[in-house]
Amino acid sequence: MASGEKQRKKTGKREPKPELRPFDPPAELTGEELREAWRRYGIPYGDPLVYPINLCDDGSVVTRDGEYIGKWAMDQYDAPSFAPDGETLPFLEAPLVGLLCMTIRDWYEEKTGEKL
Repeated sequence: MASGEKQRKKTGKREPKPELRPFDPPAELTGEELREAWRRYGIPYGDPLVYPINLCDDGSVVTRDGEYIGKWAMDQYDAPSFAPDGETLPFLEAPLVGLLCMTIRDWYEEKTGEKL
């Protein structure tokens, strides 16, 4: 061993890595579960067009001007996703509602060249 090198000591057995359960496929929240998520995360549904991108209680996504641009849903892990109009699979996902709205806004502005 060269001078200045430290020697590692074994401290015993290594703990096995925990086995993770298989990832459950997302399931859309509906009915009371979706209403509870709206209350919990402050998603407006009384006057839904107050933000540049608005997630409405019927699952639609509209701009402040009222233009319908797609659908949104939350999975069983409270992770929101967005599918543009005409698409059936989520196109954008985010861990939080606010981040999803910002991502949708960026996508929309890039796609249309219009600032919201």
